[in-house]
Amino acid sequence: MEQVSLSIQEEMEPIAQELQRYFSPPQLEQLARQTGFVQRKSKYTAQELVSLCVFFNNDISITPLARLCGQLDASNHLSMSIEELNQRFNTSAVTFLQTLFSTLLQEKLMSSSSLPCKLDSPFHRIRILDSTVFQLPDSYAERYQGSGGSAHAAGMKIRLEYELKTGSFLQVDVGPGKNSDGLYGTQRTKTVEEKDLCIRDLGYFSLGDFKEIEERGAFYVSRLKVNVRVYEKNGNMERFKDGKVKKQSLYKEIDIEAIMDRLEPGESIELPEVYLGRDKKLRTRLLIYKLTEEQTL
Repeated sequence: MEQVSLSIQEEMEPIAQELQRYFSPPQLEQLARQTGFVQRKSKYTAQELVSLCVFFNNDISITPLARLCGQLDASNHLSMSIEELNQRFNTSAVTFLQTLFSTLLQEKLMSSSSLPCKLDSPFHRIRILDSTVFQLPDSYAERYQGSGGSAHAAGMKIRLEYELKTGSFLQVDVGPGKNSDGLYGTQRTKTVEEKDLCIRDLGYFSLGDFKEIEERGAFYVSRLKVNVRVYEKNGNMERFKDGKVKKQSLYKEIDIEAIMDRLEPGESIELPEVYLGRDKKLRTRLLIYKLTEEQTL
């Protein structure tokens, strides 16, 4: 089947609809004051900024300021010079739009997918950490160097940590595509508090980070990297003639593939105590689930 790519206008349409549903002009103005975008009465309001970025323009990042001024004049009867509009695209505007998106996402999640209390009550926070990378024109390579392995020399990475219980963003970072997820995950581990639950993608898989999360009295959930060895304590340890246990026989490696072969699609098995890595330093729990045919597509 041929893949159909959506236009920017088609991608923005659902966001525009939700903004109209959840935010009135007074609410937008209040949020703009809270974020510092609006500090005094001005002809260029929060509603004008949202309209310009979401409703009126398909690709605001490459549209000349003169054309944007014309769109404001034609749609909202708002006359602004190019320099006036340029000054309004500042840090406060970015903070306002980021907060607006965060608030909208929170409203949607809380209204459609709230967690049962018995699932989230043991945790102080449920932290979800992930990232996305996309290519940029090569002219951006000096500032946003790509991660390599593609025809484009430039790339941007957005990393986001989201708190599921409150619907708030704990951290949002934008940087070059080559930036390491592993190092960033370690930085975020330093902010983990007792009873936090950290859910991370494979890019942030780190036995050291998991151990530190555990030492902080918190919890983690992650997929297992395929190249990480899994061990269990050996019930038949080997001994020397003097009775001392041979160190190399304390653990035995678990054959994950053999376990998978015994499972039916959709079936799972829990190993309550396993040890990860060649040094067997991380004791954890492992859940093995065999995908169904539909899930593998």
